[in-house]
Amino acid sequence: MTDVSDLIDARPVSGFHIGLMVLCALVLLFDGYDLQVMALAVPSVAEAWGEPPSKFGLALSASLIGMGLGAAFLAPLGDRLGRKPLVMASITVAGAATLVTAFADSFNDFVIWRLVTGVGMGAFIANVTALLSDYMPARKRTVLVATAYSGVALGAFFAGLVAPLILRVADWRGLFLFGGIATLLAASLFVVFAPESLKFLVARKPGSPRIASILKRLAPGVDPSSLTIARESVRKASVMDLLAKEFRARTALLWSVYVFNVFIIFMLTSWLPTLLRSAGWPSDQALTGSVLFQLGGVVGGITLATQVDRGRPNVALTVGYVLCAIGLAGLVVTPSSFVNWAGLMLLVGFGISGALNLLVALAAAFYPVTLRAAGVGWAITIGRLGAISAPLLGGVIIQHFSPVGALGLMILPALICAGGALMVRRQWLER
Repeated sequence: MTDVSDLIDARPVSGFHIGLMVLCALVLLFDGYDLQVMALAVPSVAEAWGEPPSKFGLALSASLIGMGLGAAFLAPLGDRLGRKPLVMASITVAGAATLVTAFADSFNDFVIWRLVTGVGMGAFIANVTALLSDYMPARKRTVLVATAYSGVALGAFFAGLVAPLILRVADWRGLFLFGGIATLLAASLFVVFAPESLKFLVARKPGSPRIASILKRLAPGVDPSSLTIARESVRKASVMDLLAKEFRARTALLWSVYVFNVFIIFMLTSWLPTLLRSAGWPSDQALTGSVLFQLGGVVGGITLATQVDRGRPNVALTVGYVLCAIGLAGLVVTPSSFVNWAGLMLLVGFGISGALNLLVALAAAFYPVTLRAAGVGWAITIGRLGAISAPLLGGVIIQHFSPVGALGLMILPALICAGGALMVRRQWLER
């Protein structure tokens, strides 16, 4: 008999792994676009409707509230029903809701449809991450999962690049039309090409013919009937399992750091376009400049993840958060302009977005296979506390602080994250 975890860990990284990573990165890319697009639309919608941008705090938070609900109550179903069905259903919901948002005519419409979009995104992010983690060899798992998750930051950066063009040929509604259609197309590719988790099938459906089909691509010559999985991997997932004595310390630390990390990112994601315009930047430069930190996050996530696979997760996270704090301090003391701030925003993104990619990969690595979607899902859910508060609190902050002052306030949560990162332990990483 062959344990499926041993089989996967013994395989070299192959075209199968790279193809799955690229496919998951693609659906996460449009998730990143959907997360960023509301912030990019706010200045244009506010101008069109004759309203102050600060009034859109609830609309910016709605998708984040939905993500928390989806991650808490729908994502754990992936541990019982399968990763792929949950991903397919939830990404379709997210894409359709983004499409419908293009026809919003009131604040209430924005809030409702962004809430539905978030529910879909919360469920599929957790299960995409769990699916990737289930297939990646342990020695390369963190860097490969973090590389795929960089699709979120890349999608947000892509949104900033295409938004000026879309706004020139259409109005703000075009931003949501493009995002909804692209997300649904990515969902169709996932339906056709993505496999179900082999670990899930062996644990939950050992007689499934899909096991043999997957083995032909992953490990030809291995007898499907010879695969087994540790008994502790087949128990039902629950949030109480995450708080059991074995996992309590890692869960508490993960959730705490996640909240502050996400707060910083969504403060920047939600309000940086508005802050830059308030600082005197032209509209096109403000849209592009506001997502430079996301580009830094793509590089940061991959770079920091290599250190985790070398057994230094605490060092990697701490470096990320310290670099973020340094970048924010530089923004405070450097005169505001695209030339002066571009490199500093890349540094902020390298640290804070890179660290978030790493936290998502660690959330999967911290738990055994049948707790994996629940572990990622509840980390996202708790992180929504920071994400939801960021747009709402940001709406208050931008009324009372200068753009530079608002950015300076982010230094403290970055340093809190650095302190928490020092407490991460190598022995918490599961197979």
